[in-house]
Amino acid sequence: MKTRILSIFFIALFLSSCHAPQEVQTTVAPYKAGAGTAGKILYALPRTSLVVRVTAVKNIYVPGPFRAYSEKYLGIKPYVTKARTRWTLEQAELSSFREPDPEKYFVITTSGILAENALTMTKNGLILDPAACPPQDEPAYQVTHDEPDGKPYFTDLSVKRNFYEKADTVYRTMMQDTGFVRVPVVQKNYEKKTLDQKAEEAANFIIKIRKRRFKLMAGQYDVYPKDEALEFAVKEMTRLENEYLALFTGEKVSQKWYYRFIITPEDASKQPVLFKLSPETGICNTAGCEGIPVYLQYTVPESTVSGKLSTQGGVLHDTLIYRIPALTNVRVVYSDRVLAEKHIPVCQFGPEVGLPARVILPEKK
Repeated sequence: MKTRILSIFFIALFLSSCHAPQEVQTTVAPYKAGAGTAGKILYALPRTSLVVRVTAVKNIYVPGPFRAYSEKYLGIKPYVTKARTRWTLEQAELSSFREPDPEKYFVITTSGILAENALTMTKNGLILDPAACPPQDEPAYQVTHDEPDGKPYFTDLSVKRNFYEKADTVYRTMMQDTGFVRVPVVQKNYEKKTLDQKAEEAANFIIKIRKRRFKLMAGQYDVYPKDEALEFAVKEMTRLENEYLALFTGEKVSQKWYYRFIITPEDASKQPVLFKLSPETGICNTAGCEGIPVYLQYTVPESTVSGKLSTQGGVLHDTLIYRIPALTNVRVVYSDRVLAEKHIPVCQFGPEVGLPARVILPEKK
């Protein structure tokens, strides 16, 4: 009987030893450039880079060539008295992307649960596969622009000729039977019109447009356009009037410029300058340029845990290193004006923590 009980005990012990989980020894160590990765798992901690898109407007103010005669012929004051250029910021937009941190590459020398956890965390974006997420190679600074909405000069100054005909009476000495006599002869000359004469012609043309537009809208013509024809005629007469008014008041030509900046946050306590804006020369992001700085401002919640995971000898056993992004309030500030504001998870502002190998993460669905 005793022999039978001992046999059953040893059989049960043998079966339990066959089903016992085998403990796998794993190590996670920083990757060294040039080291082999055969049979190992290479991963990187993510870092967040910010993309700032800025729209600036370049306004060119062009004085009219007849500005000195605006009050004399039209009774108005010129809008632009001297040529100048002014830059303003219209808007800014914030976005972000994640890429592998070049200083945070790690190698896993194991298989099993820790490898499966690494795969799950990659799907969740907590760590990155360098092969699947190569670093961005886009330029950190890029600029494009639209065409100006007008020309910074005037070409249509009048609907008449630039010269006028002047008749002068000259005397010629001619020989007749009784002797030499002086005979008057009319000689025609062409002279260039003065600026005053051109301004008067332009002012008269503006007044003529206004009169005809009024008659057209009042129905005083025998042939009266209707519906779209009337609307088109009034619109074109108004456009022509504004073109000639600009000869006296001046004109503003606008052009939109689009800038893109890529910056990687490093320290939440610092306020990195994106560029400087000069009202006269525009946006400049080189050293030594003058202007009002436009900078980034980071606000990380006080409840965010900070710190880096310390390693003994550069190697961790049975622990997977990853980052918890810190939800950061990012603002683009110009003087006392906030151009853009957005909450962005910034990986490098969060803590580096370790996941024990015995913890099994659920797969992301």
